[in-house]
Amino acid sequence: RTDAEADTMIDSNIDPVDHPFIKGVTTKGVEPLYEAIRTGKDKDWEQRAGCMTFPDAVAKALKAKGKDSAQWLKDSMKMSMTQMKEAASKMGVEVFFDWDAARSVEGYYRIKGCT
Repeated sequence: RTDAEADTMIDSNIDPVDHPFIKGVTTKGVEPLYEAIRTGKDKDWEQRAGCMTFPDAVAKALKAKGKDSAQWLKDSMKMSMTQMKEAASKMGVEVFFDWDAARSVEGYYRIKGCT
């Protein structure tokens, strides 16, 4: 399921338990990671792409509105992507998020590791 060496990639997004940990692009208009690598523009790609998990993107948006994100970060760890998008919308937060654009050249999803 994951890369055995670094535990930073996963081969599928089929399991909703994994959704809160999969990284995606949060900046519209940034080229996909595989294209950045192919063209040699990958050095600062993660920063330019705003690459982070959906829960982290929503937390960032909440903080920008002056709201506490602690409860969201706790609750979102038990949600699928569909549930997270619905919950974020109910809080008045809409974020751009594309986990396919952050996939590796080999097609793996990038994940935020945790213990």
